[in-house]
Amino acid sequence: MFLALGVSVRRYAARRHMDPSTVTRYLGGERVPPWDFVAGVLADLREADSPVTFEAETGLRSLHRKALECHRSDNEKQTLQDRLAEADEETRRIRTRQRALEEALMDRTQRLAEAHGRCRQLQVDLEEQRLAHRGDLELWQSEFDELESECGDLEQQVLYLREALAVARAELIAAEEQCHHLEVQLEQAQDPEVEPAGRISLMAVLEETDRSASVAELITVVADLESRTQRAMASELVASVSRSREVQEVAVLLAGLQNAGLHAHAEAALPALVMTRSVEETCALIVHLYHAGLEEHLVQLLRASVQLHTPRDMAVLVRSLHASGLREHAVTLLGAACAARPLPDVVPMLTWLAGTGLDATVASAMEAAATERTVHDLVALSCSLTEAGMHPVKSALHTAAATRRSAYDVAALAEALARAGLHQDGENVFRATQNQTIGHLLALVSALQAMGRHHVATAVVNHAIASRPTADTRVLITDMHAMGRHQQASEALITALQSVSSTDLLHLLDGLDGAHPGTKVLLERAAQTAGYKEAAAVVAGLEKNGLVEHARTVFTCTVRGRPTGHAAWFLIHLNQAGSAFTGSGFLVAQAQSGPPAGMAPLLLALGAAGLHEELACLVRELAYRDAEEIVLLLKQLERLGSAAGAGREPVSDQITNMTAVARSVPYQVVMVLALEAAGLPGSAAALVSAATASKGRSFTDALRKERFKHHQRVFSRAFWQRTEPRVE
Repeated sequence: MFLALGVSVRRYAARRHMDPSTVTRYLGGERVPPWDFVAGVLADLREADSPVTFEAETGLRSLHRKALECHRSDNEKQTLQDRLAEADEETRRIRTRQRALEEALMDRTQRLAEAHGRCRQLQVDLEEQRLAHRGDLELWQSEFDELESECGDLEQQVLYLREALAVARAELIAAEEQCHHLEVQLEQAQDPEVEPAGRISLMAVLEETDRSASVAELITVVADLESRTQRAMASELVASVSRSREVQEVAVLLAGLQNAGLHAHAEAALPALVMTRSVEETCALIVHLYHAGLEEHLVQLLRASVQLHTPRDMAVLVRSLHASGLREHAVTLLGAACAARPLPDVVPMLTWLAGTGLDATVASAMEAAATERTVHDLVALSCSLTEAGMHPVKSALHTAAATRRSAYDVAALAEALARAGLHQDGENVFRATQNQTIGHLLALVSALQAMGRHHVATAVVNHAIASRPTADTRVLITDMHAMGRHQQASEALITALQSVSSTDLLHLLDGLDGAHPGTKVLLERAAQTAGYKEAAAVVAGLEKNGLVEHARTVFTCTVRGRPTGHAAWFLIHLNQAGSAFTGSGFLVAQAQSGPPAGMAPLLLALGAAGLHEELACLVRELAYRDAEEIVLLLKQLERLGSAAGAGREPVSDQITNMTAVARSVPYQVVMVLALEAAGLPGSAAALVSAATASKGRSFTDALRKERFKHHQRVFSRAFWQRTEPRVE
């Protein structure tokens, strides 16, 4: 076998990176070579178009084993190598199965998350229906239980009948075999001497029938053989006639067999017909079957063509069908071939169709391949089409996959195309799949999130908001919220509020009001996660369009629910936009309407933002509230942290200074005592200092008098003297 390669020992040793003397010892029989060396020689023979037979290779392996048995160390080494190869094969098989299980787990996890979201929404709907139609629900539940019980009984009956049918079929086969056996015995018993001649005459009759009988006579013979339980002989007769007669006669024969209820013999003959007939004859037969209305045989013939024809014959058959007016059948045939044939056959088949004017047929056939092939096959096919320069066909394949595959498959396909270096094709797939329904889009976002591609999922949602109608945006937001993806729903709402027009904005908010959980809840959750720039832009936009209440919701949630630094930057951007929410009118109304303690976050945010005039306006209004309310406000400011100051002074110091300037001495005294009782000695000391500087001795005397009005002054004369003092 080595001599069949036609190379020298030294050249072969250089090719295999071996020592020439080692190769000489192997070939001379001085040393037993490892099986890898023998396998390499066999592989080189296959490359040189001189492959050995399977029997020869088996014999070589047997001789190699026997030689190793004479060399125990080599035998043990080869055994270990074989075991290592088997272990490696098992490892690769387990790794492949692991990847398949991981993909299945990811798919099921995604579907589970989606199912949980739908279940939560259904639970809400069910509770509403339960409260509204409790009586009807009980009736439906009773009917459901009955139907469920009936379904269980029917399932048991179906299982029993299936088992009984299988047993009956087995008994039928055994009975037919018994009948045939008894017929043979009966013929032998009646005339044992003539029986061999009868067999010869029967075979002669069948051969004569194959050569000269008409279609009607053929059908009669097949029916007679069927009745005599000679089914195999009947099928062979039909197959023989199908291979030898004209196409028109074959079509008439198939139609007659169909009408006579003998279609099984016709179907058994079709694969042999495809293998022996030319492509033109096969096409002509398909046309005859189509006009005769024999769709079942036509489908069987197309299926056999897909399995048995070469790629070139498949291309010729597709062209012939298209030229005969059977365009749909041509598309079906080509699509089945692209979906079922091995990948190395697909591109040559499409190459034979290039430049024939069948671009629409090829594009339609790509839909079947895109639907039925695995993602891995689609990527491999895309690479092959790219190498062949068939970019329109590849584009049709990707468009079909983007519109017909599940969202998870589309996301996996785009990622796999990018890994294969086809980045533009991956982007094209994403672009095409984003034009599908909202349900598909939600599934796509879920798949991207499960794959860890969060930025791509955000880009998909933003593109949908920018390109789709307002109604789709509303459904997108509410469905994401119902699925438990509150963060994504909030981000989508913020994006929509900043990008849609004024008219669409009104329609969007009205639509959200009519859906669960309502616009207010969605705005509150959006304000809790939005950036300060986005929140300020949303408030300004809502305010500009007259949606003051919605703007107030976002403003309140941002100021009260976010950290002071975030709220401060929010107020800065809002003030730059000229919003009324940072104007004196709104601040005065806020100070007069709610409890002062609720103004603590706003005060801290104004101070941290450096909005001194706005802070002073709000403090000035709050200074005229009751002392108890101001104490609660200062207590809240201390809890939130007075480090967020306004200018050089903390917010609490501004309140105490304003109180010292604007309020009367009795109010100041009451407030000092209340601050001390509330555990705010620092604020009390600041108020005392400011009030003393503002009111002077009148404040200090009033404060001293109020503090000691219930104390007994034991060193005074009035405390010890029992009689009234003498008045001079």
